Amino acid sequence: MSVIVINYGPLAANLSTCWRRSGGEDNPEVGIKRHMDMEPWKRSIRNWWRKANRVKPGSLPEPFHHAADIAALNKFFSNRRSDLQGAAETAATLTGQCYICNAEVNFRIKRPENGEPVNWRETLACPDCGLINRWRGCLHLFDAICQPTAADRIYLTETLSPVFQQLAKQYPLLVSSEYLPQAKPGESVEMHSTTIRNEDVTQLTFPDRSFEAVLCFDVLEHVPDYRKALHEFYRVLAPGGQLVLSVPFSFQQETLVRAVVNDEGNIEHLMEPCYHGDPLSAEGVLSYYDFGMELLEEMGSTGFQEHFTVCYSSAHWGYLRPHIAFVARKLKR
Repeated sequence: MSVIVINYGPLAANLSTCWRRSGGEDNPEVGIKRHMDMEPWKRSIRNWWRKANRVKPGSLPEPFHHAADIAALNKFFSNRRSDLQGAAETAATLTGQCYICNAEVNFRIKRPENGEPVNWRETLACPDCGLINRWRGCLHLFDAICQPTAADRIYLTETLSPVFQQLAKQYPLLVSSEYLPQAKPGESVEMHSTTIRNEDVTQLTFPDRSFEAVLCFDVLEHVPDYRKALHEFYRVLAPGGQLVLSVPFSFQQETLVRAVVNDEGNIEHLMEPCYHGDPLSAEGVLSYYDFGMELLEEMGSTGFQEHFTVCYSSAHWGYLRPHIAFVARKLKR
């Protein structure tokens, strides 16, 4: 016989908060009559249910797979090396299913003019939603694994991208930001005909437990002190909250350090500099790391009670070549 023990402590605490906000603490008779602010209570219920019914690493839906270690990850992709056979090697488009648009489309393939190999993560744009390979995959994964609702508070670490535009259509409580060194922390600035909030992910201005999800897609590699950013992500997540992270991957256990900031505040390059595209700078933004599987251990050290790697590759969905994402969950207060 199994016994289910439910901890109502967090829910009771939020109900007490609702009561105080309604005026019931000062005047019980008025409090009963006035409309109570039930959203904190409802949010606690939703987060509790989602945590109890969360998608487990061993039960991920297709096309996503859990890799327990670096050997399992490399074995998964070694069995899928044929996903570029055929027309995609030379064609201008690839026919597949766009998860965002829920339609069959011809993904556009952008080939370098200098004859260099195609960067498949940064191409295969949908002609309708405009999202490239890795963006579509990350949003697909977010839906499939995190089970978000329109009432969720979501923090996205980018604003000037089609990812923000897509999420803003679905999630009214979405908050996004860019890093603007010239602006004050938390300040909103008008740039590129857009209101942009300035946030340093190592020193976020949000209160504790502000979000149900944090989405960070190919940003962490540009943060010299990324461990501090992980701590901040954990801090601002509510109990039951989830972090979805994509980064350049080293395909080994160890993280590859490309550059460091020395004690004098100067950048020291340990490898040939690698710059990624940046909507705020024509020169691009420096990448400090190619992360390895050891990032999982660092997530655990940060405090995340559940953390795992997701790998996927699917010609059907237009997710060509290997894709790796990290998911971390805050299961306790």
